[in-house]
Amino acid sequence: MAKVNSAVGIEYDSHEIRAVELIKNGDGSYHVSGYGSVSLKEGVISEGIVSDSPLFTAALEDLFKQSGIKDTSPIVVGVNNENVIMRYATFPKVPQDKLRGVISMQAQDFIPVPISELGLDFVVIDETVDDDDQPALNVLLVGARNNMLQNLIINFEASKLEVVEIDSSFLAWTRVAIKEQPKESTFAFLKLTDDVLNFVAVSEGEIKMVRSINIPDRALIEVKKAFNNAEEVTSYELDTVTDLLYSELSSSMNYYQMQTNHLIDNVLFSAATALEGRIAEVLAEKCYVPFTVPSFYNEYMTSSFTPKNFAGCISLAKVALEG
Repeated sequence: MAKVNSAVGIEYDSHEIRAVELIKNGDGSYHVSGYGSVSLKEGVISEGIVSDSPLFTAALEDLFKQSGIKDTSPIVVGVNNENVIMRYATFPKVPQDKLRGVISMQAQDFIPVPISELGLDFVVIDETVDDDDQPALNVLLVGARNNMLQNLIINFEASKLEVVEIDSSFLAWTRVAIKEQPKESTFAFLKLTDDVLNFVAVSEGEIKMVRSINIPDRALIEVKKAFNNAEEVTSYELDTVTDLLYSELSSSMNYYQMQTNHLIDNVLFSAATALEGRIAEVLAEKCYVPFTVPSFYNEYMTSSFTPKNFAGCISLAKVALEG
């Protein structure tokens, strides 16, 4: 990717599109030159796919007009829905030029859908040894369904926007969390959207476990309401949401600790809903380790811009700016 001086990071889910434009300064630092979000009508996104292209395109155009973001800047789009699959896996250590081939041949053992249906990428986490004490690599596999990727590209092209990369928005958030936590810490990051619930465990700056689940039917209505009509959520409905989060958080943390014999020091939580603080208060009372809502990217805060809910967009824009 050619070096650029400005880039846009965009995230979207079932209820909203968010965007940030970053500009690279002469000294190598960055500043936010534009940002904004627009709500999506129910049904525009269905099961992670844009099902109403005219309304989605109109929402994108409104977002760029209202925010002042330049529609000529290269764009990195973050996706995080049921069409994105992440798995932590171990592969034999081979020369770098052969690694992608080995992973492509063996990835099917770890991913529950046919590899032919996915755009597959990976991140090498660290080196280890296998059960036979042979050199091996721990790898994070990231697969996205081809039909979702094609749908995304078609809809952004209809808006005449230049998408230079498609990334996992959850991993974009995770990169921020890793950067802003002490290198020696072991922490968990819990991210709730109205589509999926993500969990990652990080130790000494490296991802050690990742888990994503679709919001189950038992809490789907309540979670959707928390994002779309937060002011109307009842105490009972809030309990349904927090019970889901606590159940999944506890099982994920217990599994990680059982597999590694290491304890998690603290949990970070993020959800782009007005109920984020109330949810965090309930979970903090139940959780047996410190539980906080982090304030990411404070260096970009101004009197008019609070970066906390745009951290994923900022991280995505940096993908283009850092080449």
